[in-house]
Amino acid sequence: MINKQLKLKRFVLGSIFLIILLFAVFIYIQFEKSLATSQSDKVQPTHSEASHPNSVHSPDTDASVSGSGGDSVIINPKDYEQFWIWTPSKDDTKLSQAHTLYLLQGEIRSPNIPYYRPNTRENAAHAAPATLTSQGLGVRALTDKKIWLVYRATSQEWSDKVMPQLIERLDKWQRAGNQVMGIQIDYDAPTYQLDKYAELLKGIRQQLPAQYQLSVTGLLDWSNQADDPQFMQLNDAIDELVIQTYQGTMTLPDYSRYLKKLENLPFDFKIGVIEGGQWQGAEFLENNPHFKGYVVFLR
Repeated sequence: MINKQLKLKRFVLGSIFLIILLFAVFIYIQFEKSLATSQSDKVQPTHSEASHPNSVHSPDTDASVSGSGGDSVIINPKDYEQFWIWTPSKDDTKLSQAHTLYLLQGEIRSPNIPYYRPNTRENAAHAAPATLTSQGLGVRALTDKKIWLVYRATSQEWSDKVMPQLIERLDKWQRAGNQVMGIQIDYDAPTYQLDKYAELLKGIRQQLPAQYQLSVTGLLDWSNQADDPQFMQLNDAIDELVIQTYQGTMTLPDYSRYLKKLENLPFDFKIGVIEGGQWQGAEFLENNPHFKGYVVFLR
């Protein structure tokens, strides 16, 4: 009798352990699927995972390398005049000819959502309003540059406290004697949610003082919607769009095919490139009066 009870107890414990193990495997598989879905919503990540007049400087031909579809050049900051800066540059000569700087100032994200999977659909229902965390360079005088303050965002649902904080920061840079252009939002809005993103940007525009402008970064995939009404809604809220052509530290392949769709874009835009990335040019954009040059992300 005792042996039967012991065997039954072992059988029950074994069954419970097997159920727990199978449940853990199921949870892991669902997590991987959710992560893959989140990543597939966009063509490339934000800058964290890693600009000049229409007449572009000719890159140094000595830096030519073999690229798909013909010769490429390596992006050399000394050939450009507009830059994203996340941390102080160790080589000031890179910025000797700079006239416009996009300076990281913070991150806007929900405090209760993991950073590595902010846009998954299951998170949206219970995410707390996004708050601002200050990052990047402190206020200083850069009087010979045009200054944009950049904020990375991982959510479209913002706390009411965020906009007053952004405006206060703009005013601080302005009082330091700088030529402050406005703010840039660096948010990887999925292409299918551009209409919702446009509504957020309209709300930001309404609260932004008239002397400041609004810029946004955009995914290369957005160009597929260049003729779509929801894409054109962006024009109602923003002053410029900067399309990113890189992922991590590499230029995305076949970027030219996407950029070709922006050839007749009717509002101001720039193209974002990565320092050290390969580039074959996009001269076809230079006939568009709304094309305002290239912005280099410094590594």
